[in-house]
Amino acid sequence: MGILARQATWNAVLAYVGMALGFVNVVLLYPKVLPEDEFGLTRLVVSIATIAAQVAQLGLDNTVLRYFPYFRDKERQHNGLLGLVLALGTGGALLAIVVLWLFHGHFALWFGAADGLYAAHGLTVLPLVLSEVYFFLFRSYSRSIHRSIAPTFSREFVLRVLQMGLIVAQAMWHFHLRTFMLLYSATFMISTLVLVVDLWRSGNLQFGRGKVRLPVRLGRSMSRYAFFTFGSGMATIALGNIDQLMVGAMLKNGLDNVAYYAVAFYIASVILIPARALVLPSMPILAEAWRKRDYAKIGMVHRRSAAIQLVIGGYLFLGLWSGADLLFSWMKPGYATGRDALIVLGVVNVINLAGGLSGGIVATSRSYWFDAMSSVVLVILNLVLNYVFILAFGMVGAAWSSLVSFTAVLLWRTIFLKQRYGIWPYDAGTLKAGGLTAALGMLLWLMPHIGDLFIDFLVRGTVITAVFWPVVHWLRIAPDLNAQLRLVVDRVRSAMAP
Repeated sequence: MGILARQATWNAVLAYVGMALGFVNVVLLYPKVLPEDEFGLTRLVVSIATIAAQVAQLGLDNTVLRYFPYFRDKERQHNGLLGLVLALGTGGALLAIVVLWLFHGHFALWFGAADGLYAAHGLTVLPLVLSEVYFFLFRSYSRSIHRSIAPTFSREFVLRVLQMGLIVAQAMWHFHLRTFMLLYSATFMISTLVLVVDLWRSGNLQFGRGKVRLPVRLGRSMSRYAFFTFGSGMATIALGNIDQLMVGAMLKNGLDNVAYYAVAFYIASVILIPARALVLPSMPILAEAWRKRDYAKIGMVHRRSAAIQLVIGGYLFLGLWSGADLLFSWMKPGYATGRDALIVLGVVNVINLAGGLSGGIVATSRSYWFDAMSSVVLVILNLVLNYVFILAFGMVGAAWSSLVSFTAVLLWRTIFLKQRYGIWPYDAGTLKAGGLTAALGMLLWLMPHIGDLFIDFLVRGTVITAVFWPVVHWLRIAPDLNAQLRLVVDRVRSAMAP
């Protein structure tokens, strides 16, 4: 657990710094500087590019993680694996770009009109698709060689800083929207370039051209795995992005509603940061454990991750609920329509964290076909329920759709792992964490509101904090988290000692 703990700590630090920067960008700057429809356009373009890039790379990112142990040989440049996946990913990206270009007029009608904002500026999605494909593949390669910190740094820190600089420049000089959108796309490309530079400086940018060694049997196995995990990768990327696409296409003033939903979705995603910090370094460790059939290690990682994620995620959810009214008071009035979506999406993310690393464990196992099947069911269920719920409830319907879809599929995956491998993420600690979060959530719901929003947030936040963490410590709900905190305190004391 040494590598996992160290990299998880650094990933968590970078993720929370990125969260703070992203909060300033998404909550304070972008909604104030850009009109709602222009801000919605930026989110829509990113959603389209992300989904298109995931389709274009055809599950190669997960395939690299799963099969890298079979190629690992630095002297032989890892037998040309990186060069192979980049060649395949480039071909897929170019095909996706051609499709988006050819059908641009149809997309413009879906998201407004033939002369609307997407029609005029939507083609800025094209360079984004290529950039995102390369980011997915280089990120997967970095994680495989246990350099999971660099992808987090480039995406959570560098990208946020660049976009903060861009929106400040926009406030000062008022670029034409076309110029702004091009610069906005460039921030993603620079972020990807930072990851490439890290691999080059560390001596790991090894394409291995002409050195690909792919036995026929291994090639067939990789192809099957890529095909099956394509669905799981789509589910990971598409959910949330699909919500924004359907909100933009189905509701009146679609781009405005995309902006409102995007802000709620982003704020709620803060809860998932513990999961990101753990998943990045965990995937190669899980892949190696599956190769050795070390079920005990897999089960241990699963249980510990579920407890830690649920404790941190539960507290963050309660904090967001306490401060939701204050957050939206800082934005234009229209954004407050996303408050209910924020609360529902927060519950979705807490439930997601309660599943531990179930998705990653299934994806790296020999039952990866089930990960693909359950992920495809998740996407289809989300699409159908989005259509029904958005028609019935408007924007918040997309959040309710995610809640029903995620809960059903998470339960299915958890039962599958228990029946097939005897792996179960829950113990007394996770049950206590879930019960504590639910009890304090009920307390928040029952507490009367104080007139001043800032005072109301301080009172609620103080009550939650004063109860939550002492109970977590007293009941020893997450011993690993306590140990990590003691380690951090000891290091700080050592650094400050004369």
